[in-house]
Amino acid sequence: MATSNNQQQKKQVQKKQCPFDAHDAQYIDYKDYAAMKPYIDYFGNIRNRYYSGVCLRHQKMLKNAVEKARFMAMLSYRK
Repeated sequence: MATSNNQQQKKQVQKKQCPFDAHDAQYIDYKDYAAMKPYIDYFGNIRNRYYSGVCLRHQKMLKNAVEKARFMAMLSYRK
């Protein structure tokens, strides 16, 4: 059976670009709620890297910023 070129080629998955890398962010401020809001779900949990597209370096910064904002009572722990 003859197969066409399109069937033989595998699809290449495009990796998401980290939004913080696009803006060259060196630090995520715990007081900047607008920057953290897209990465926190309705219940107050931090979204996984797989879904948010954030790189490991910025995910760790985001986690620290959210934890500090929770401690300072700027974010709730759970809803």
